[in-house]
Amino acid sequence: MKKIIQARFEELVKRGEELIRQLPRDDNGGIWWCITGDDIPKNQAWLESASNLIRIASGQDSHFNTECEKISYDKTKKGVPSDVVQKVFALLLSAKEEWEHGLLREIEYVIAAATFDDFLDHAEFYHKGNRKIEASVLASAVLEDTLKKIARKNSFDPRGLSLEPLIDDLVKRGVLKPVKAKRIKGFAGVRNHALHAEWDQIDIRDVGE
Repeated sequence: MKKIIQARFEELVKRGEELIRQLPRDDNGGIWWCITGDDIPKNQAWLESASNLIRIASGQDSHFNTECEKISYDKTKKGVPSDVVQKVFALLLSAKEEWEHGLLREIEYVIAAATFDDFLDHAEFYHKGNRKIEASVLASAVLEDTLKKIARKNSFDPRGLSLEPLIDDLVKRGVLKPVKAKRIKGFAGVRNHALHAEWDQIDIRDVGE
């Protein structure tokens, strides 16, 4: 996965350099403010790919992703603003450098995020099919793994802790807010029933709306 992300950074940077060179010019040789016509698709496609890579490599709530979303919000019905392409390219270069120095997300969490998405997609599928056993088992696996990874990311070992003490510990350390912890404990109750195959104690609505 790390090699794939690195290769994708290099590919998109190379493509970005080409697009920057091809930006439209005004009569004085300066960069024209907007990309129009047949050049829109390739620039828009690159912007989407660059934004997606930044989100994957840095995380949904990262500074890089926030800045990228803010820059990309500058839309026009007439085409793609030239400065948006320039700014996203600069952000991509910066993110690539941070990635190469190990200052973005650890690869473990990049892989985990993709795995969790798959698990949750399957859980949602079973939930829609009113299959509470499969849905609760998959959702519970995601919950427990996520909390343990959050603990390790905040430099403490979750081994030996059951779910509720782990949640309490995360609150004490300021990682979780009490209100959020209370909600998670509600999900933990479903997880405990699923773990002990107490299916009569679980309603499909307990797994999700």
